[in-house]
Amino acid sequence: MLAITIMWKHIHMYRNACLSAAVSLLSAGLLLAPNPSSALSLEDAFRAGLSHSLALGASRNSWAAARDNIDGAQSTKEWRADGTVSGTQALTNAATAARDGFLASQSASATVNLSRNLYDGGQSSENTLLRTLQRDIAEARYLGVEQQVILGTAEAYLNVIRAQREVELNEANVARLAEHVEAAKARLDAGASTQTQMAQAEARLSRARTTLISAISAHNSAEDAFFTLTGMAAIDLERDLTFGTVPATLLEADDLARHYHPDVKLADLSVAASGQEFKALLASLRPTVAFKLQANESMAEGNRSDKTELSANVTLSAPLLPSGSVRAKARSLSSSLEATKLERLNALRQISLNLRNRFRELDSAEAQQDAVEAELAASRLVAEGITTEFQFGQKTTLDVLDAEQDVSDAELRAVNARHAILLAGFRLQAAMGQLTAGALGMGDQLGPLDTMPVRDVKYKSYLPLEVDWDAYDQQDGAVDDTSSEKDTPAGNDSSAAKNVVPEPEIIQPAEVVSSDIVSPESAAPKIAVGEVVQVSAAQPVAQPVTRPVTTLAVNAPETLVIPLETLDTTTVDTGAEGIVWQIQTRNIP
Repeated sequence: MLAITIMWKHIHMYRNACLSAAVSLLSAGLLLAPNPSSALSLEDAFRAGLSHSLALGASRNSWAAARDNIDGAQSTKEWRADGTVSGTQALTNAATAARDGFLASQSASATVNLSRNLYDGGQSSENTLLRTLQRDIAEARYLGVEQQVILGTAEAYLNVIRAQREVELNEANVARLAEHVEAAKARLDAGASTQTQMAQAEARLSRARTTLISAISAHNSAEDAFFTLTGMAAIDLERDLTFGTVPATLLEADDLARHYHPDVKLADLSVAASGQEFKALLASLRPTVAFKLQANESMAEGNRSDKTELSANVTLSAPLLPSGSVRAKARSLSSSLEATKLERLNALRQISLNLRNRFRELDSAEAQQDAVEAELAASRLVAEGITTEFQFGQKTTLDVLDAEQDVSDAELRAVNARHAILLAGFRLQAAMGQLTAGALGMGDQLGPLDTMPVRDVKYKSYLPLEVDWDAYDQQDGAVDDTSSEKDTPAGNDSSAAKNVVPEPEIIQPAEVVSSDIVSPESAAPKIAVGEVVQVSAAQPVAQPVTRPVTTLAVNAPETLVIPLETLDTTTVDTGAEGIVWQIQTRNIP
């Protein structure tokens, strides 16, 4: 019994150590800011996941890049201005030269051209339509990423709830079995039980503690995953959840998926864009009409060669026959068009197959929940009857333990059955394309894509020769990559993540002075203190949270920056091509 007591103390110590280790991990590498004024609802988690997602921020900026690319389609109808300046210094061999036998002459000229296509064959309009389709493709991809983020957040939320419930049930099971062990000990001391029955109770208690340890570890992992996706601590989550309404029939669900799923929109737009590329190619082969104004000023020695010319001309040009490159591009576009058509059909197949699978999963999960609830009710009734019979001596302690264990197992299966229903429901919503922010009424979290700011490129001079990157990074919505521990500037656009998670700082050694490999145990981590900002969906006010940040010390042989003067070189060969040197790598794998 002393051994069991010591073991139970070790189990408690192990559990506390697991929790402490998890908290230390989140405090060291992540941001742990539990400040819940109320229960964290699933909608709050969705909004936090949308704001915290870097993938969504990247997708929004990809859409902005496609939008800004539309203006580039007008390049064939824009005014163009250019100028040239030239000068000549000539020495001519002449018999009349008064000195050195050469006559020197100088001349200079300056030309300014202003030109524009009066008619470009329809290139600007066709290219504008093509780039508009490409912008819509970027929007469809964004909606797909949005669904993935929301579905991932829902799964993480549900995993935390299930893990919490499993920990609670396992803790109750351990407490129940501990009471059985104490009762068995009392009966053994009184001579009413045997050592075998005592050992059976202790064995079941040890098994339950092992299961509890696994449940605690799974709970810590689920909370870590939830925090990574949302930037919020998984504390006080709501358990009364619903995945919304779903169609009653499979045909209705399939019709929704074919109309609203982002992959269907992406496939349709890809086919349209491939066909539009043909039209853009044809427009580039049509005749063009160009207008050009030219001013020329020429100067030379004397006045006979000085002149000023002003000219205006209209030029009609047309290709007489398509070149080989044009024919090759037409063949390539034809193959691409056929490929996108087949990809569209394949996307419809996969979407329908995935929808049918999700629909069946939901039906199966609901049926399983009914069976598990019936099993749980029957198990509780059996356990009550066996307990009563045990009091009258008709059942043994082992019978009671088995009956109570059946109840505990049924409760765990009921938790998993409820989890499976919610998970299948959200996956079915995603399969129908109904898990976007707009469909869930959360389109205001990041705002419409049309509100994305235009990022102007700043130049250091009037001529666009060098970009002023400092001024570019200070624009609203720009993300500063130079320091991961700086707070997000106020006024950022909605595409930037609201929770800035600092990365571990890598300390590079100043100089590699030894070829010995230092063991990882000898390199103690350096601890620094940083301040980051936690913003929750329920509390829009930024709250600074101070927590330690682990900085990793990289061993000298593992550093990426190796001073060349510390590397030994050995002559290997002296052939016709010269001396070949070999760098000694210190046998580092």
